[in-house]
Amino acid sequence: MTYPYALTFDRYRELMDQDFNRLLEVAEPAMEQPVPDCGDWTGRNLVRHTALVYLQKAETIRTGSKPVEGWPPKELKLMQPVRALTECYARLIEQFDSHHPDDPAETWVQDDQTVGFWIRRLAHETAIHRRDAEAAADVITPLDGDLAVDGIDEILTVMLCRSKPDESASGSALTLKSAGRAWTLLIKPSVVELERQVNDLASATVNGPPEQMLLWLWGRAPLPTGSADSAAAQELRRRLVTAT
Repeated sequence: MTYPYALTFDRYRELMDQDFNRLLEVAEPAMEQPVPDCGDWTGRNLVRHTALVYLQKAETIRTGSKPVEGWPPKELKLMQPVRALTECYARLIEQFDSHHPDDPAETWVQDDQTVGFWIRRLAHETAIHRRDAEAAADVITPLDGDLAVDGIDEILTVMLCRSKPDESASGSALTLKSAGRAWTLLIKPSVVELERQVNDLASATVNGPPEQMLLWLWGRAPLPTGSADSAAAQELRRRLVTAT
């Protein structure tokens, strides 16, 4: 495997199944609870959102394009949330099982129009929302370390570097360091540029364990312990809000 896929597709799917099963375990306890760091969502909103994401990607792979007309399906709205989550995940897995990761599939990343893109993307989607549901139910367990490192790379390359232009951006540079890896970001008004290494242009650094780093990037946690706040770090988080 080569970047952007740091894990094998079998491993992405294994972790996705584990996180999905854990999400199912905590869905009911979380159902009426507020989800921290997710606006006014309750667990019910979270479960329905995740179900809809699964179904949309399953239909995108099945039909060859993102569904538009008659979306979301009326029958999905009428289902109980946990049933909807279970059935939509089954639809997604059916598509993954019937395709090779190299098979074509529409995505928003022009240079990666493959089923494999969605395997990786939904492994991370499931991990983050599993953790959201756990936070709502107050029963948090750790994220997989390897997936968290890959998740840092994914949110920066798939989300941040394809974010909309922001004329207020200052052009600041920031280096992130975690688990022996580094990412340097130059936040320009028109684009965010990334190098997978330390760059002397960076005016600030954020350093921390993979899970802390990933959750901070997703707006689920404060800066990693021991990292100083900076204008560049704040600018990165503002840009990520619009990108995710």
